[in-house]
Amino acid sequence: MLIKNRFVKLFLLSLLVFSCNELTTENKTPKNYLLEQLTPEETGIDFSNLLKEDENHSIINYIYFYNGSGLCAGDINNDGLSDLYFVSNQGDNKLYLNKGNLKFEDITKSANVNSNSDWNTGATMVDINNDGLLDIYLCSVSGILDFKGNNELFINNGDGTFTEKAKEYGLDFSGYSTQSYFFDYDKDDDLDVYIVNHAVHTNLSYGPASQRHNRADLVGDVLLKNDNGKFVDVSEEANIFGGPNGYGLSASIADFNNDGWDDIYVCNDFHEDDYYYLNNQDGTFTESLSDAFSTISRFSMGSDAADINGDGFVDLITLDMLPDQEKVIKQTEGDDAMYNMQKQLKKLGYRDQISRNMLQINNKGDYFTETASFNNIEDTDWSWGPLFADFDNDGYQDLFICNGIIRRPNDLDFRKYVSSTFKKYGSHEGLKWLYKSIDKMPTGESSNRIFKGNNSKFEDKTGQWIADTPSFSNGGIYIDLDLDGDLDIVTNNLNGKAEIFKNKTNKSKNYLTLTFNYKGNNKEGLGTKAILYSNGTSQFKQLYKSRGFLSAGDGKLYFGLADNSVDSLHIIWPNNKLQKITTVDINKNLKIDYQDSATPYSYPNLKANTIFKKETLIDYTHIEDTYDDFFHERLIPYRVSIQGPAVAIADIDNNGFEDIFIGNTSGKEAKLFMNNGMSFNEKEVADIKKDLLFEDNVATFFDADGDKDLDLYVGSGIELIRRKAFENDRLYINNNNTFEKSTSKIPDNLNNTSSVVAYDYDQDGDQDLFVGNLSNPDHFGLNPTSYILVNDGQGNFTKDQTFSLNIKVSSATWRDINNDGVKDLLVSSEWDSPKIYINNTGSLNPIEIPEHLNGLWQTITTYDIDADGDEDILLGNWGENTRFNNVSTEIPLRMYNLDFDSNGTLETILAYKIGDNFYPVNSKDELASQMNIISKRFVDYKDFSLRPIEEVLTPQALKKATINEVQTLTSGYLENNNGTFNTFIAFKDQLQLAPINSFDEVTINNEKGLVVSGNSNKVGTYHGAYLALKGVFLKTNEDFEQLSNYGIEPFNGQVKQTGLIKMKNKDIFVVITNNEELKTYTSN
Repeated sequence: MLIKNRFVKLFLLSLLVFSCNELTTENKTPKNYLLEQLTPEETGIDFSNLLKEDENHSIINYIYFYNGSGLCAGDINNDGLSDLYFVSNQGDNKLYLNKGNLKFEDITKSANVNSNSDWNTGATMVDINNDGLLDIYLCSVSGILDFKGNNELFINNGDGTFTEKAKEYGLDFSGYSTQSYFFDYDKDDDLDVYIVNHAVHTNLSYGPASQRHNRADLVGDVLLKNDNGKFVDVSEEANIFGGPNGYGLSASIADFNNDGWDDIYVCNDFHEDDYYYLNNQDGTFTESLSDAFSTISRFSMGSDAADINGDGFVDLITLDMLPDQEKVIKQTEGDDAMYNMQKQLKKLGYRDQISRNMLQINNKGDYFTETASFNNIEDTDWSWGPLFADFDNDGYQDLFICNGIIRRPNDLDFRKYVSSTFKKYGSHEGLKWLYKSIDKMPTGESSNRIFKGNNSKFEDKTGQWIADTPSFSNGGIYIDLDLDGDLDIVTNNLNGKAEIFKNKTNKSKNYLTLTFNYKGNNKEGLGTKAILYSNGTSQFKQLYKSRGFLSAGDGKLYFGLADNSVDSLHIIWPNNKLQKITTVDINKNLKIDYQDSATPYSYPNLKANTIFKKETLIDYTHIEDTYDDFFHERLIPYRVSIQGPAVAIADIDNNGFEDIFIGNTSGKEAKLFMNNGMSFNEKEVADIKKDLLFEDNVATFFDADGDKDLDLYVGSGIELIRRKAFENDRLYINNNNTFEKSTSKIPDNLNNTSSVVAYDYDQDGDQDLFVGNLSNPDHFGLNPTSYILVNDGQGNFTKDQTFSLNIKVSSATWRDINNDGVKDLLVSSEWDSPKIYINNTGSLNPIEIPEHLNGLWQTITTYDIDADGDEDILLGNWGENTRFNNVSTEIPLRMYNLDFDSNGTLETILAYKIGDNFYPVNSKDELASQMNIISKRFVDYKDFSLRPIEEVLTPQALKKATINEVQTLTSGYLENNNGTFNTFIAFKDQLQLAPINSFDEVTINNEKGLVVSGNSNKVGTYHGAYLALKGVFLKTNEDFEQLSNYGIEPFNGQVKQTGLIKMKNKDIFVVITNNEELKTYTSN
């Protein structure tokens, strides 16, 4: 069992949370907000969700005690105005009737809608019996502590009163309910419901991931089918997980893959993976998270789904608890503490997860690309409910986020106190002392956040559109309460008044609001899609109520139009029939009735004309070994040992078809596959087989000894740092297609080799080599030496004494950039700028490039990307979808290298700039794990939390340190302007989403271009893997296509290289990825 049944361990783990980013600055309060908060006196809404804590009811014994509650909206009396229902965890729920002009009347008592359950959570208004009147469905928690009750259904009597009838309808679920999601999953024109439930910590909940296939009655999510008005549990037959490890906190319903049937995304807290259920159109679902998502939130909380980029496919956001203030970051438990536990969780079948918000962009229903860091929305603190909506009516989706928690149970000083308390008093008495000391948890009060969308990136408007006022907001909705055409916001706050924010966009922008009258037992038309065409653009929306966290909107679709009108509306009803409306009045609420004349809608088959199909032609899997750089150097920013697999492609046997060599990790055999034009066959090479203890990083075929055949150079890695014999590079001489290892023809190279490229650089008729090294095997911070190996014409190589580089080389290539017939040397490097050397027949001379290009460059090549007739220099960097995407000359990322504690070991410490100071990236615990002086210098985390690097270390030590900086992470190209390269031009946003590792020239469908591949698994849990570059075919003028459009599966790992290999009757597209099987695709 991963976690023993001891309360203190379960409790401490339950409070785990992540942290990152930067200090906040004071907001300049503008004179007028777009969203103005109204007072209870102005609205008549005087509701508070007040918690009553005592020794038996607190976060100590119920982990979700501070999660708050939600609200829902709808027109309960059909007067055209949306009314509001607020949920209280322990107190009275409240129903407010909208009287117009943002005035409300409390009708709770007369309406009879208060709950009989002890702990209430989420609510939804829905016409459950199809009588044209909205009913209220309320979720509750029972079966833990002394909480009793069940989910309740208040049927609208049509006279301002309600009658509770959950049992009559089969909706009286009793367990740990979070929220309900009504939708028609089986297309029978009535509303079914998915109920999200949450687990609590038990031995079972920390068991293997496979337990999700079991069913825990109180905990597991349920899918209830509407069977002629009675709801029946069909969870098991529909393949819905219901195990004891399902910590469900929200769901999003949408037709994610655009096939006409609605799917489900479920957010799970803690270690359990989220669920992504694709509708099989036969009453069952297939859980497909791993196929569609590379990166997910760890503590997934609220979620929302909407088309934010106007491509007609529904995107997704999930929220987590990543702070955005430096003080909070350093005082709270982060993912750095999860590194070892994540390894154990993977053994139990759970996926890697990252503690931050995720913005998942839908790629034509096939897969999702995660872009939260690129959009600067990854860290909004303890965040509950996200809502996509157009708050300024400009036609783009904006984002509102509910924030704040009463107390931060993951505060490190509090956790330290908890540990000491249990050591002192034991588990039973420790619990009592813990509750008495609960006020030692610092407050987690945090401002709600709002971001303006513009179809590209989100812009933070907190403090401009809405007041930057800390609160504890959990549930929230957007809604036009006063029917003026703009969206107001309502939040349910814990231990505070509910808030109403009036939107003051008013008449400055056009709008259109849609409601629907559908057939069957779904009068509101939940699931209806609307495509609005206006001024050459389109907006896509789908109607669902339950969104964000514990809350549900009013069943309307809201469109902002800016200054435009509507050209036409296409309505796709839940039965997948299309109704076109060509004359549309704007600035009104338009009710659309279903017409029997609606015609069947055909969803496009986006995979109908793909060029490639997957076919396994080469049986090879790269298996990364267990070597862990972070174990040897705990403070380094990323691993440098995962460079492979080595790849070399060339026609070895001169039969006209290219063969392929693929290296492997230490302990695994490298492979040589020979291509006979029809198939690939493995060729065993004795000397290569003997060298299986070597780590193969890079390789190249070239004629070393001038005998007109191709020899093989393999550059080694650093897995066996205490066995120097296995760090050396190797040269295998080709003798009649048999490769024999030479032990004397090349000098020793005991560094981490990253690049080997061959060319007759001194123009003497033989092939020389540039050998690039990325790192020193013993110290990340020390730069290795890279060099030229000069060939004596007989295949004996010596180092050129006139040229060397003392930088972290990541890749290199020989290209003729000045058109003099001699190839020049181009080098990419990490923590430095790219290097360009003009080759004057063996003399390499640097040329000028723009200043301030120190980056984490991964690859370099040439290509005429701007189609002006000359070769530009393309550069792959880490991209802008990272934690440090704001680095620049003024705000660099800095690396200090020194033996700071004088123990004979070099430390590598990263720092980022906030204001005028640099702050360490690493946590206090991380620094202390490498340097004992940190624990002595800072006893508590609060004292450490706002210390700049000069106070964490000392100014004297920093002056002695070697300092490297990163000034840009942007990928792009150096434009060739008449032979000079003085202008750096950034690539488009789609190429900034992950590190670029390779540009490979190919011809696809008779078009020449570059396959752009990359991603990185090198970073630790604190950053998470960078896996958002799914494979791009880049053409001239930066036009591009996703490779998935051609039938190539999205790249979900760290791709080393791709390429096209010719065979007799077809082309083979090859994808070589670290720690994955080699994939091959044949052309149709």
